[in-house]
Amino acid sequence: MKKNTLYWLCQIGGWFVFVLLELIGYGNIYGYNKLLLLNVAINFMAGIALTHAYRLFIIKTSWISLPMKLLVPRAMLGVVSISILLTLLNIFLDRLTVPLMNLLPLDAVLIFNYLFNWSKYILLWALVYHLFQYWERSLEAEKVKYQLQVLIKESQYQNLKMQLNPHFLFNSLNSIRTLVDIDPVLAKEAIGKLSSLLRSSLHMSKEKTVSLQQELDTVKDYLAIEKIRFDNRLHIEMNIEPNTLACQVPPMMIQTLVENAVKHGISKLKLGGSIVLTTTLQNEFLQIKMINSGRFEPKEEADGLGVENTKGRLALLYEDAASFEIQNLDEQHVITLLNIPI
Repeated sequence: MKKNTLYWLCQIGGWFVFVLLELIGYGNIYGYNKLLLLNVAINFMAGIALTHAYRLFIIKTSWISLPMKLLVPRAMLGVVSISILLTLLNIFLDRLTVPLMNLLPLDAVLIFNYLFNWSKYILLWALVYHLFQYWERSLEAEKVKYQLQVLIKESQYQNLKMQLNPHFLFNSLNSIRTLVDIDPVLAKEAIGKLSSLLRSSLHMSKEKTVSLQQELDTVKDYLAIEKIRFDNRLHIEMNIEPNTLACQVPPMMIQTLVENAVKHGISKLKLGGSIVLTTTLQNEFLQIKMINSGRFEPKEEADGLGVENTKGRLALLYEDAASFEIQNLDEQHVITLLNIPI
């Protein structure tokens, strides 16, 4: 329902209930007649007109946006002003439409009673209206805050993704560079694979998540390039459960971890090493486990990109729902565990 429609439904409905109760009260005491109905109808229209005029005034003067401590005294002034106008109107109306009212002396006590009664009703109207406006502004502020948080997170996430491509490209070109003098044919083949890999990675980088199948295709392309460089020094084993292939993962995340394993682990070993990648479904999570040859050195890893980038992207996408850890499994192997909600 639109805000303006809701306002008019409440405005008309509220004043109708009020004048109906007044009609019943006055009618039971003074009797029902056409003049009393006229009295009630005029009060119905006057109540709507005056409170609506007050609403338009506070919107035009921006009172409605003031903090509570500045709004309260202004609102009280408005309540008193409307109450005085309705008091004067009703003193005249009651004496015109309810003959028995003429028997009461028009003194300060009677005027005060009129003013007090009308002040109660107008104050109630003002409280309901301003509290609703305050609640609505709070919701709007929360909405804006949430939208800003989403924009900030999106910006941070895009920044992290933008770090991946240059870093990945540099490492891949560095790997190919070593082949140029040793084996130009293999270097040419590696450049072709790199071109294909970059094309798919650029497409994937536009998405927040991709299927595990797509991510593994990128991993395989990357490892194919590294296999050219390392030959028999790099052993790869993948144990992928078929029911995990449709699961969504952040693009280039597994590739980055595999790249990290090659750079900081296997490349430093004279005899090379192995990478064993396993995926399984554990309750409501996709578990990705990688065991690679080498040693995990936190200080050395801190200078790289893989670990911190992975932590940052997981936090932005899943907050506390995902988990990531990397540690030494034994003296010769590193284990990386990644749990992503599905």
